[in-house]
Amino acid sequence: MKFILSLLLAVITTSSFSQEIADLFRKSDTKFTWLGIDYSHVKLIGDFSQIWGIDTQDGLSIKTEYFPAWNNFVYKEPDKYNLIATFRKEHIAINLDDIDKINRSTPLEEMEAITTPNYTQENIQQFIKDHQFTEKEGIGLLLVAESYDKTRELATYHFVAINMKNNAILLYDVFKEKAGGFGLRNYWAKTFYNTLDQIKSKKYNSWKKQFLKN
Repeated sequence: MKFILSLLLAVITTSSFSQEIADLFRKSDTKFTWLGIDYSHVKLIGDFSQIWGIDTQDGLSIKTEYFPAWNNFVYKEPDKYNLIATFRKEHIAINLDDIDKINRSTPLEEMEAITTPNYTQENIQQFIKDHQFTEKEGIGLLLVAESYDKTRELATYHFVAINMKNNAILLYDVFKEKAGGFGLRNYWAKTFYNTLDQIKSKKYNSWKKQFLKN
């Protein structure tokens, strides 16, 4: 009896999650919130300071100046980093305060690496399960940065849509995007732009087929 009850609850839970994420692809009253780019587990690969002529060897400048700058593009250049067009919603709330606080706690001694860590979905779920988001309603949209690899000119992001009630992942995908542009800020901002563009032009329709059955 306990096994049957547990199985039934699992089916109900999975079903409710699927119905909720399906709201991303249809007209609904579900609230969607852009939470930003989570850099709390990012790895910086290559000598950033030598190429860019700035003293970022310990990661402090990147953490204090560039993490906020890359997140703020959705405010400063909303037409280019267009969340409404990317996710086909009439309104998407933006709340970067929680991620800004999380990013400020990123341990500097763990930021530098030789290779990308190849995080799994389970790793990402573990990273975000204890994040304290002030928003508790609807679905949160979040990029988790895995690595900025200067040697390959490549950024790796994990995109997740999460249930704001419990931080459970409802939708998950991985993006590897090429960097480009003048200056450190724009060079890696290009990878954020490319990720949104990939979602808008390709991934959204692919996800829609997967999650919106009717």
